[in-house]
Amino acid sequence: MTQTAATTAPEVITRLRDLKVGVRDLIMLRPQDISIEDGHNPRDYTLPENRAHLDSLKASIRENGTLVPLLVRFDTATKTAVLVDGECRLRANLELIAEGVPIESVPVSQVKGTNEAERLVIALTANTGKPLSKWESGNGFQRLIGYGWDVAKIASRLGFTERFVQEALELADAPQEVKQLLSTAAVTPALALQAMRQNGAQAVETLKAAAAQAAGEGKKTATRALTSAVPNPKVMLSVIARVVESVQDDLFDDEYKFIEVDKAAMRRLAAFVGITAETQKKGGKK
Repeated sequence: MTQTAATTAPEVITRLRDLKVGVRDLIMLRPQDISIEDGHNPRDYTLPENRAHLDSLKASIRENGTLVPLLVRFDTATKTAVLVDGECRLRANLELIAEGVPIESVPVSQVKGTNEAERLVIALTANTGKPLSKWESGNGFQRLIGYGWDVAKIASRLGFTERFVQEALELADAPQEVKQLLSTAAVTPALALQAMRQNGAQAVETLKAAAAQAAGEGKKTATRALTSAVPNPKVMLSVIARVVESVQDDLFDDEYKFIEVDKAAMRRLAAFVGITAETQKKGGKK
């Protein structure tokens, strides 16, 4: 499929092909002959933003045709072309054909079949068409976790931060009503995450109220309010407990001299979270 050319440019350049270092063949296929693998694409086509994108894409394809090739693999078992990336373009073409637009073929480029996880990585990183939303990416991340990947591997392989991956996974688990609010930009992902973490099952009503309030104030999107830097008391106690527990062996050892001046303060913190010399003696040295 790929032909290797010389790595150095020719002395005389008269056309674009004179600059090539390789050739990737494009294949023209009928849209009807390309199958869509159930559950492969993490995009949610029930969301308004994706319906609007399809309508915009249809208008462009009606006038200009399909300019960006779809990525497909050949399934040797079924002897068919299976879509890997480009479902929006394929859906748009199929809808146009159903409406009577004479589309005979679309350009496709073949990719290796590999395994399901690797095909999903291609779909998540192809960077063609409309980018996936954060919660749609989370749908893909959930499937990768099902294949045995962890957050660190997903972040490293796909070029995201671990925080992005974790937040995307949280948003992927959000109720459909929350995703609808996100899709219409009625609320921001940050506000949605905050509401789900703080209010659990009540997040939907909380976010609806925030969106309504923002609309009443003439704002399109409800955003997370900036808060003071004072930490949540429960979170602060949890952090203190971890700090104390990490040094409790030495804290209650009279022979230990490290940061001697702070021992009194550390003992007070230990007592505050329920760790005393007596509990240390009962638990024994680590």
